[in-house]
Amino acid sequence: MTGGTDQNYTITLVNGTLTIGKKEVTITADNKSKTYGEVNPTLTFSYDGLVNGDTKVTNEPSISTTATASSNVGTYPITLTGGMDQNYTITMVNGTLTVTKATLKIQANAHSKIFGSSDPELTFIATGFKGTDNITSLTGKLSREAGELVGSYKIVLGTLIPSNNYEVEYFSAQFEIIPAELITISDHELITTPWSVSPSLPINLSVVTADGQVVQLPVTWDQTPLNIFKRGAYFLTGKLTLPSGILNPAELMATVEVNVLAKPAPQDVILSNNDFDPDPANYFQEIGSFTVIDPIDNVHSITLLPGAGDNEHFEVKSGILFWSSADEVSGKTEFTVVIQVADRDGNVIEKQFTINRGRTDIMELEIFNSFTPNGDGINDTWGVPDLRYYIGVRVQVFDRNSERMFYTEDADVRWDGTYKGKEMPVGTYFWVVEVIETGIIRRGILTILKD
Repeated sequence: MTGGTDQNYTITLVNGTLTIGKKEVTITADNKSKTYGEVNPTLTFSYDGLVNGDTKVTNEPSISTTATASSNVGTYPITLTGGMDQNYTITMVNGTLTVTKATLKIQANAHSKIFGSSDPELTFIATGFKGTDNITSLTGKLSREAGELVGSYKIVLGTLIPSNNYEVEYFSAQFEIIPAELITISDHELITTPWSVSPSLPINLSVVTADGQVVQLPVTWDQTPLNIFKRGAYFLTGKLTLPSGILNPAELMATVEVNVLAKPAPQDVILSNNDFDPDPANYFQEIGSFTVIDPIDNVHSITLLPGAGDNEHFEVKSGILFWSSADEVSGKTEFTVVIQVADRDGNVIEKQFTINRGRTDIMELEIFNSFTPNGDGINDTWGVPDLRYYIGVRVQVFDRNSERMFYTEDADVRWDGTYKGKEMPVGTYFWVVEVIETGIIRRGILTILKD
């Protein structure tokens, strides 16, 4: 101090001290950010509290971070150390370096497959890897929209994810299912079936497509050519039932050979009756029915063997043997017929039968003793038709004077009651029947009646 006066005082000046304290200054590390894989940004800090035009402290602090160019996404401290100035009390505030995700572009590749085959591995192109990162940084895989029909399906990201250091920008593609083409139908082995038994045909067949797939497909068989009642080899065709994804451009048909085994021939044929009595008024007479002994089948054709035995006098209808001859074959009582039996498989057996035709003994023949030749159509003639079955017959009628009124050697010729064109009167006449074959002669009385 200097100066200072006062009349009343003797002034002693004692100097004092002005103490200037350090100013508080805060140095704060600036927060920073960067994208994963980039080099660290320049680290900076800022002051708060500088005075008198100061722009920095005498010895500035150093600044650093633990983050590097390869540091993962996250936050890292920015640290200030050191720093000194005689005029300032320094407070340092650390900052933060934030590492953000890099963008990884994933472009799906288009893919396709043949209908029915397995999906190929879905591939993609990924760009935007940082540092030493590569495709191994990805886990999971792409997927596609569900469906197995022919058509187009979108390829989606699925479970494919990168490491936490990336966010994905995804670009889709299409997955095409294209039709398969049929090139081969596997041949089925020969099928053998017993006669009359429907074969067990395959309901599915293996087919091969152009891309090498072996697929089981349903088949519908056309059995029109097959005759299970006739032995032999039959070739059947079948139409495949194709799913919508398999094409048959060549219109291939399935084929199978079926062998129908031979049927044993019928064992025997039996005639229920081989005796009959002739009916002069009806030459078509039933004799008996045939029964074919065949354990396997009951359908047969039964015919007379043409030209054999006495077949010309007989007929077979609906398995029944008939006498069907207008020729009485006089004098014959035993006939031979040869029967032919054919089954549906072409087997034929033949068998001979003896047919016995009965005839009334001459002495037992019924010979009527009257008739009424009045033209009313009832009992107008007289004769002995049963004599037709004998050889050498004579029928004669005499009046009371032994004059012969009627004579015939044909048993089918009858007397109409006239003689030389004149009607004979009512009365008694005499008849004589002679059979040369047996030597028997019968005589009797015949009366002409008139109403």
